Amino acid sequence: MLVVIATSFTGIVLTHFGPAIFDPALLLFFRNSNDLSVLKGPEWVAHFWLALTWLGDTLPRIIIASLTIAALLLLRRWRSVLFMLGVLLSGVVLSTFIKHWVGRPRPQLVSHLDQVSSPSFPSNHTLTSTLFYVTVAIVLSQLLSSRSRRMLYLVAVILSIASGLSRIALGVHWPSDVFASWIIASAWLRFWYLLAKYYWPKLGL
Repeated sequence: MLVVIATSFTGIVLTHFGPAIFDPALLLFFRNSNDLSVLKGPEWVAHFWLALTWLGDTLPRIIIASLTIAALLLLRRWRSVLFMLGVLLSGVVLSTFIKHWVGRPRPQLVSHLDQVSSPSFPSNHTLTSTLFYVTVAIVLSQLLSSRSRRMLYLVAVILSIASGLSRIALGVHWPSDVFASWIIASAWLRFWYLLAKYYWPKLGL
């Protein structure tokens, strides 16, 4: 929890004193130096980043979550379902609270290539996607061999990273928003993991 609070206070500092040293450079890294409204590379690059950011949208996560929950219920692993719902729902509340508490404006250095309306810090896309994909990996890993578990966790981490990078490339978040989201999500997952291990050992994490 201390990590979550400290990272949130960092967002307040960035809101009042300007972006981090690395923020402008990393944001511009993805843009054409002659036209900051255009991404570097061929025309399909924009579609590529939009496709990656779509993986962090609500619809695909609802589909994956529904299939995962259905499978767990069929296997009578209701504890895993409750753990998954607890982490994800609390994560949405946490992200929303911090976002409106910090109130950091979206970056205006480059044009936005995706529609946004809420404050910038943290990246809700990144934070909730990281919680979602890693939590799904945690609950499903109990059903798999050790080698399959490693592959599942690797896919979860790659999807989490891809979601965060897409928000920077599309110009809707400062890189520090995304980095903070990964930190907060990791700390929140750790908090829930330790909570479950201590108070609910039958969960089998």
